[in-house]
Amino acid sequence: MPLFETSKIYLSVSSEGFGHSSRALAIAEEFAKNEIIIGTYSYALDRCKNKGFNCAELPQELSLVGEKGAFDVKKTIIKNHAWALNFNDIVNSEINIIKENGASCVVADGRMAPVMAADKLSLPCVVITNQSAFYPFFEKDSALIRVFGKSFDWIMKTWMSSAEEIMIPDFPPPYTVCLDSLSRNFKVMKRTRFVGPLVCFDANNIEAIEKPSDKYIVVTLGGHAYRKPLFDNVLETAKILKDYHFDVFCNFESNEIPDNVRILNRIASVAPYMNAADLVITQAGHSTAMELLTLGKPSVIIPDSKQAEQENNAARMEALKTAVKLEYEEFLPIKLAESVKKVMNEPVYSENAQKFKVMAQEIQGSKNAAEVIREYSARLQCY
Repeated sequence: MPLFETSKIYLSVSSEGFGHSSRALAIAEEFAKNEIIIGTYSYALDRCKNKGFNCAELPQELSLVGEKGAFDVKKTIIKNHAWALNFNDIVNSEINIIKENGASCVVADGRMAPVMAADKLSLPCVVITNQSAFYPFFEKDSALIRVFGKSFDWIMKTWMSSAEEIMIPDFPPPYTVCLDSLSRNFKVMKRTRFVGPLVCFDANNIEAIEKPSDKYIVVTLGGHAYRKPLFDNVLETAKILKDYHFDVFCNFESNEIPDNVRILNRIASVAPYMNAADLVITQAGHSTAMELLTLGKPSVIIPDSKQAEQENNAARMEALKTAVKLEYEEFLPIKLAESVKKVMNEPVYSENAQKFKVMAQEIQGSKNAAEVIREYSARLQCY
């Protein structure tokens, strides 16, 4: 039994990528509405508000930049050059929210400011991340960027080490998808806990949709403009695989949509479609990987070019035999068609993905995470 009926949790969430808000909602659903406040911005703010949670609007910390399918480190650094000057103001805005709501535990997903705010207020803090090693983002770039990368990696290790706990929303080793993106620094490792996937749906209670075809493929491309070439190649692939039906979730448009392709961009949840799919084509974002494996779906994965974290995720999923990985540079329609046929015709991919589905049901990641957070919240309430 919990020590107190009401926890006071402040959950600060990045909106740079759909996955952060998905994890936040997975945790928030384990709490009563009056137990938790979510701080975020942009579409993540709208998403959390629409779910009925008490929300506070935050300033953006960092903005990611990409072009033609690639994450651009140099342009990202340039775009965020004023970050250090504004960071103290951002921390203070988080401190004010924490004080106003009487939070006794701070949870940070994809944001640094709440960790610093918790440290200043001497509150327990839990960091949620699927990446605790950051230098790989920089090591393939220029010498100047690599120097910056080493400094940034040190800052991030120090930042995470000021938290009481680092929560990894993934399967425990050796089944961890993000394993190659995790730090081997002892200060980080000793704070790390694998809680299992955090997905904002119950895999056993997803509303069923009728499959439009016996061979049904779902494609998720997200909203980043630099993924438009992937969209164009998927349309060309559909022309090759005429006996397959493709549902493509994206914000892109085309004047030449094949008859076996449907473009969907205003859907509340992709989960019912993914659950019905025989195969999913997508990027290698970590939350997407967790959703796929929680649903037991095999996949063809195309990591964003030069995005080290996605490349690591894709390589792990291929090694775990739940997916076939395609590099962005080799992402041609004929190659994608071959990969789709490979996954569809070799049962090992579907069988392994189903094993992960069973594992996710046994682990119950959202409940694990909520129990840890409640325990930290109760520590200060004891007095």
